[in-house]
This record gives sequence, C-alpha cells and structure tokens, in this order.
Amino acid sequence: MISEINNKKNFSKTQQFYDKLLEDEAHYGAKKYKHGWAGNFHRYRIKLLRDIFLNTLHCQKNTEILDIGSGVSMFGEIFPREKCPEITAFDIADVVIERGKKINPHIKFLVDDAQNPSLKGEWNVVFAGEIIEHLAKPEIALKNWAKLVKKGGHLVVTTPNRFFNRKTQEHISLLTIGQMRKNLQELDFEITQIIGIDIFNPLLDWFLNKIVERFPKFSRISDRIFQIKMRLTYKLPWLAPDIIYVARKQ
Repeated sequence: MISEINNKKNFSKTQQFYDKLLEDEAHYGAKKYKHGWAGNFHRYRIKLLRDIFLNTLHCQKNTEILDIGSGVSMFGEIFPREKCPEITAFDIADVVIERGKKINPHIKFLVDDAQNPSLKGEWNVVFAGEIIEHLAKPEIALKNWAKLVKKGGHLVVTTPNRFFNRKTQEHISLLTIGQMRKNLQELDFEITQIIGIDIFNPLLDWFLNKIVERFPKFSRISDRIFQIKMRLTYKLPWLAPDIIYVARKQ
C-alpha cells in the first residue's frame, strides 16, 4: 500500500515536471533551428527509423506498434497517414498528449508512465525514442517493456551514448553500448542492429549553427555538411553520440 502511494506521488511529480517543460512546442529546438544541428538530427533520425520500420521490420497497416514516451509521436512523420499501422502511443505529460491528439488524430494516445506502464497487452513492435535516458531505473523500464513485446516481435530503442553525453536534469540515466547490450540479452532479446547517429564534434556543430544564424543563405550548404556528418557513424556506433538499437524477442 505504501509502495503504491509512493509510486503515485512520483508519477504526479514527474508529470508536473514534464508538463511544465513541454509547454513550449519547440522545446527540443528542431522547429526553431530548422537548418541547425537539431533540425538535421531530427530529419536524419526520421529517415533511419522509416527505413527500419518499413524495410527491416516490414511494418504494414495491420502491424501493432506501441510508442513509449511518445510526445506527439514521430510515427506521424514516419508513415503516410493512409498507410499507418495500428499505433498506440503514451506519454506522461498531459500537455503533449493533448497536442499529439490534434496533430495525429489517427494515433491512439494515452497518459502513462514509461518506467512502469500500467498498459496491458503485447505488440508486434515496441518503440522507445529518446526516453530511457529520462528514467531513474532504466533496467526496470526495459524489463517492463519486454513484457509488452510479442514473442518474435521487436523492441526499438534510441538513446544517447553515455561516452559522449553528460547527465542533465532531464537525462538522468545514460547507458553505454555494453550496458544496453547486456540488459537486452538478459531479457532474451537478440540484437539485430546497432546504428550510430552523427559523429561527436561539438565545435563543428557550434560553428555551423552560428553560420546559419548569421548567414541564412548558407543553410543548404550547412544542411549537406550536417547530413554527411550524421551518416559517418552508421556502422561505427561506438563513435556516435546517439544510437538506435533494434532487438528481436526470442
């Protein structure tokens, strides 16, 4: 009983934090800095995820997908609406869920806790994009997510690489490739892909962002440089600051 009360208090506290944080629609900068690092990272990640879901996992209209910590859900950009699979998405922030319902009305949105979801059922694919680093106990989260994946189904996780990132008020649990590999294998997952995004060079990122801010006409050139830079670690994930893991439940 005491544990249940504490869980409710923690959920409420976390919900209030992210509701306040995400009141700004462009919190992560992808919209504001369309031609800077954030915008290019977002576009390249969407491109990679589209390839994974369409060409690797062969998701179709009858594929059941669960989007954990969804925000407004990237699946609105990954799939054309008329060919969109059956997607259930949840986030802890009421604010972002209400926004998601307006932007992607074809997706079923719920409010739930990513670390300890109350949702029951099994899905063909469970996706957690840039969410595990926000959770206090990532190992428990992965264990709970594994229960939501059908046997033979897939878990897709994107998260910062601990080697190239620092903890912040939001990013409280950073994991190395070795830690993620160990956690997934212990949960009886076979890792089929580990994909790197970008190569760590903060000075170049800062320089290109400043160039775009001061000279917008060079945005196309900077976009090309950013996109080349994003592709450099595709097969060298240990050199990437952000990683996509694709794992099959055995």
